[in-house]
Amino acid sequence: MFPITFQTSTIAVAQIFAMGAMGFYLVRSGIIHESGLKLLSFLSVNIFFPLFIFYQILAHFDAVQMPFWWEFPLINISLVLTGLLVSSLVMWRHHGNLKSGFQAVSSLNNGGYIPLLIAISLPLGPLAGKVYTSVIFSIIGFDLCLWSLGIWLVTREKSSRMDLKKMINPPLLSMFAALIIVLTVGKGIVPEPVLKPIKIFGDAALPIAMIVIGGNLSLSSLHRTKWIQVTGAVLIKLIVLPLVTLIVLSMVKLNPLVSLVAIIQACMPTSITISIIARNYETRNQDFINQGIFVTHLLSMITIPIFLGLYGKLCQP
Repeated sequence: MFPITFQTSTIAVAQIFAMGAMGFYLVRSGIIHESGLKLLSFLSVNIFFPLFIFYQILAHFDAVQMPFWWEFPLINISLVLTGLLVSSLVMWRHHGNLKSGFQAVSSLNNGGYIPLLIAISLPLGPLAGKVYTSVIFSIIGFDLCLWSLGIWLVTREKSSRMDLKKMINPPLLSMFAALIIVLTVGKGIVPEPVLKPIKIFGDAALPIAMIVIGGNLSLSSLHRTKWIQVTGAVLIKLIVLPLVTLIVLSMVKLNPLVSLVAIIQACMPTSITISIIARNYETRNQDFINQGIFVTHLLSMITIPIFLGLYGKLCQP
């Protein structure tokens, strides 16, 4: 499993960098200007990501076939809270937008794209479909944290209090709407002619996001990187969280499916979506967030296969 895991994770991260490079080029060459990035950020947050979340839940969520589905959202919620706790302890004497950016980079993981690619590519035989669906379920917990706690962390420089208006946003509303539909009347209630355009628009979420992130990096002052803080955030995200998860999984016997999804999510780099949020709300910590995203994705090509390999040796029967 280790060589396949290494290949899968490397290809997944390389694909993300390739898509981000397109956004970098479009902005650096003047084809897209900063106003265009702001518009794309607005469309991502208010249209594409909400439709992506809505479709994924309607298409993959079945509480009857998997009665313990509620455990999977708790995985990402637990990881985010653990990362937030560790990063808060590290930065407890610091204040301002750097602290918020540090906490966001350290605690919010890329819970969707790379985990799905890894789940599809692992040699799991007949269990592959269940693992894929389980990762989809875990994204519910990630989205819940991202579009509530994540928005607060990224925008905290403007207001130290949680702004409930920001918590009521299109991605979170679409998630709750889809969950209510599936849990009350079932996922087949939405007709295919309606669901298909939702999927098409939702599929645009990732490429548009990567264009914005690449453009953000093009506009960021990477030569003024705060390497001490970036290194600290990277260590928490790529070493501390997967290591703690590995120790817990070796001591506590969980459902094998829950255990596998937990280690996959724990190994993930920083969420690319927080760069979209930072651009959309025009926060001052955009440079630090983009630097953290870049470095965690680059180094995750090494750390993901290492920790998945350790999981295979220490935690699997």
